[in-house]
Amino acid sequence: MSLLLLLTIFPLGVFLFWASLSMIRQEWMYLIVGDAFMPGKPSLAMLPLGFWMATMPFGNILLDAPEPISGIFALLSTGCLAFGLLGCLYVPRFLQPRWMKESDDRIKRGEGLHATTYRRRVLGQGPDDKPLTPDERKTP
Repeated sequence: MSLLLLLTIFPLGVFLFWASLSMIRQEWMYLIVGDAFMPGKPSLAMLPLGFWMATMPFGNILLDAPEPISGIFALLSTGCLAFGLLGCLYVPRFLQPRWMKESDDRIKRGEGLHATTYRRRVLGQGPDDKPLTPDERKTP
C-alpha cells in the first residue's frame, strides 16, 4: 500500500462517492453542474469512480489475497472504472433518478429554469409578456 495513494487518492475517492450519493438524494447538488459539459451524466458517474479511487490504495493487498477474493476485487475494480468512464459519456435513462428524468423532460419542453429566465429576452417580451420596443430590447 502506497502512502502517497492513501493520502491523495483515497480521500478524493471517498469525497466523490459521498458527493455523488448526496447528489442522487438531492442533498448536495453541486456535482450536477458538470453534466452540462459532457454528453453523459458525470454527476452519476462519480459514484463508481469514487468507489474505484477509494479502493485503489488497497489494491495490492486485495490482489495478493486468496483466489476468490482477488478475482472478485479485480472484477469489481474493473467494472467500477468502466462504468464510471462510460457514465461520463452515456447513462441510460432507467439508471437515472426520477427527479433527474423529470428535470430533463422539463428542459426539453422548454420549461426549465434557464428557458423560463431567458425566453422573454430571446422573444423580446417584457415581464408582462408584452412586446418590448427596440429601445427597451437593447437594455440588459
